[in-house]
Amino acid sequence: MNVGIYVRVSTLQQTTDNQKLELYEVCERNDWIVVEEYNETVSGTKGESDRDELKRMLTDASRRKFDKLVVWSVDRLGRNMKHLVTVLSQMKDLDVDIYSYKQGIDTSTTMGSSFFYMVGIFAELENNMRSERQKIGIRRALESGAKFGRKSKLSKSVLTQIHSLREQGQSMRQISKELDISVATVHKGCSEKVVENRQCSTA
Repeated sequence: MNVGIYVRVSTLQQTTDNQKLELYEVCERNDWIVVEEYNETVSGTKGESDRDELKRMLTDASRRKFDKLVVWSVDRLGRNMKHLVTVLSQMKDLDVDIYSYKQGIDTSTTMGSSFFYMVGIFAELENNMRSERQKIGIRRALESGAKFGRKSKLSKSVLTQIHSLREQGQSMRQISKELDISVATVHKGCSEKVVENRQCSTA
């Protein structure tokens, strides 16, 4: 089986050598062939965009360069839970297994596969929480008087004239000619006026 080894340390003073030594011994015991190494020296709190080796690993995984990723600890892929779940979900979607030395997790086994199942639950929970936060934010904004959608390009003066001419009984086409605007714009202006003043009829 072809595997990739991903190791990360948080500071320049630390070294990945000790981690790699242990991981290579694991690979040797299991007859896994190491086809690529990924050595990262960054803070785990940084996002994926700041981690070149992580991006390279995910690209190689998408190209099926290896069947399993071997890591010292699953938190090496990102200490932030949200980011970690994202990376693990990507690996699951790519059908690439993960072996974590410290936790003793191997997702290619029946027991280890439940780990990916839990990742899926966390990912769904995060999506639901984000959706709920968005709904709450929109509701609060509406309650405070915020308006959504595109801002009107019609001036207040034009809107007032459209409304006034409609009250005088002029048709949409007549208003269009008088104000030198399209009929569609008259419809739009009257509709916007309906929101502000219910007296304008679009009939």
